[in-house]
Amino acid sequence: MIYMSFFVGLLLICRGGDWFVDAASFIARAFGIPKYIIGATIVSFATTMPEILVSVAAALKGSSVMAMGNAVGSVSANTGIILGVSLFCLPAVIQRKEYLTKNILYIGSLILLFIAFRDRIFDAGDSVFLLLGGVLFLIMNVKNAMTGRLEKEAVPVDKKELRRRIFFFFFGAACVVTGSELLIDSACVLARQFHISEEIISVTILAMGTSLPEFVTTITAIVKKESSLSVGNIVGANVIDTAFILPICTLITGESLSVAPQMAQIDMPVCILLSVIALTPMMVRGRIRRIDGAAVFVIYLIYFFIITTGQWSL
Repeated sequence: MIYMSFFVGLLLICRGGDWFVDAASFIARAFGIPKYIIGATIVSFATTMPEILVSVAAALKGSSVMAMGNAVGSVSANTGIILGVSLFCLPAVIQRKEYLTKNILYIGSLILLFIAFRDRIFDAGDSVFLLLGGVLFLIMNVKNAMTGRLEKEAVPVDKKELRRRIFFFFFGAACVVTGSELLIDSACVLARQFHISEEIISVTILAMGTSLPEFVTTITAIVKKESSLSVGNIVGANVIDTAFILPICTLITGESLSVAPQMAQIDMPVCILLSVIALTPMMVRGRIRRIDGAAVFVIYLIYFFIITTGQWSL
């Protein structure tokens, strides 16, 4: 029964997220909001909604360990598994200048998060700096999307369709919230049942589960041979995961989050290492080779083995 709850929760999150984002995009267009604004803001949050709501649900239940584990674990899974496999299957050649500032902002956000974790407390003060980085990233997205597209884009509105979309907007949001509750509750039970720490569950199974939207988007990009799209999707998702999830948790709960020793001493350093190895070739030469993808994937597998087999001792 507990396994069913876990997978039903995951399904509700993924499907509900699709309904929510599609409806939000339609409603925004119906009210004359330009597509470039929608793409740079609403769509940017589309694939990261599961991570955000699952971490918020965990924080509200008093499990800061799971909230943090899901946030950081999702970034590591996105980079080590999804981006690693994507680059191994389809090496990427990108516009170096287009991603340079975003990548620096992303790595900078990770380093800020690492520094914030050193005192084993993540509080409102730490949140401010990360939120500023996240807002700056969104502004950059909007400016890039606005290039040559300054006209207001409106669409004819069918009232019946608009009502249907409004329903799916709220229904999708309800599905994601309900799915988050099921996922967190079942993950906690599984952790106790198998005598596995909540942190390990959150940085592995939970993080991989909430990263499924990024995985699906990346597979689609590989099939279409759009490697740069895959890289852009992962970088964007990781910036939002890093800059918004934990600050949102602290703002909603009104409390600081305690940082587990493993999070500060292995999870965050590995997360930064994976990102630096994956993105440095992009920033230096504007090209990422198969060997770069293979390297981050292998490092992630080693990290996964170490934390799940108890080889890491503090």
